[in-house]
Amino acid sequence: MCKISNALQGERTKKNSKKKTKTRSKYIIAKLQPQKHTMTTDYYDLDDILADSEKLTCKFNITVPGLGYLEGNPGKPIHEDTKLELPHWLSGILATVAIDEDSNINFLDLADPDIIKEKVINAIKTDPLAVDLHKLTPYYYSLILKWGNLYTDKTLIANVMNCLKARSLEIYNFSNNANKTLNNEFLYTLDEFERALFKLTSDSNKSMRKWLKTK
Repeated sequence: MCKISNALQGERTKKNSKKKTKTRSKYIIAKLQPQKHTMTTDYYDLDDILADSEKLTCKFNITVPGLGYLEGNPGKPIHEDTKLELPHWLSGILATVAIDEDSNINFLDLADPDIIKEKVINAIKTDPLAVDLHKLTPYYYSLILKWGNLYTDKTLIANVMNCLKARSLEIYNFSNNANKTLNNEFLYTLDEFERALFKLTSDSNKSMRKWLKTK
């Protein structure tokens, strides 16, 4: 009788374990399902897509079966504490999804990217015109916005907004003075958003001058 009881108890334990694993798997799959997109300007924005492809360094908090191909080991698991680089569109999701409903632990933690490290932020606050944003990443403002949304970092957003204001004024000054744009290093430091802003401002100024000549 004791052996039968133990066998039945073992069978119930196996069933409960399988049920728990199945429930957890359903939770993970549901969380990782692509979200339904609304028709926003970013959805078809090539720069936004490229910004989402920028890789961020991360560390896995749990062992995940079957994801070894991400580090060149197909069919193998990714082990806990593994560090690797993943594109923002994937790492941003995994960094905000808990491993199960009752846990405060997310799949992975993101390391601070170079674009928000103290050295860069101090340079931006000291002299925003001297910082080469394009060298940091061609999609600086897009990535800052995405990072700020992930972690609700209001101080970071405020510092970068002040940077953008100062640089936008300089961009306007350049776009309004054709001679000043020649051989100036500042224009090579612009990220893709600033380059689009410079082109738009330059075209607007040209149109305005052309219109004034007709009057």
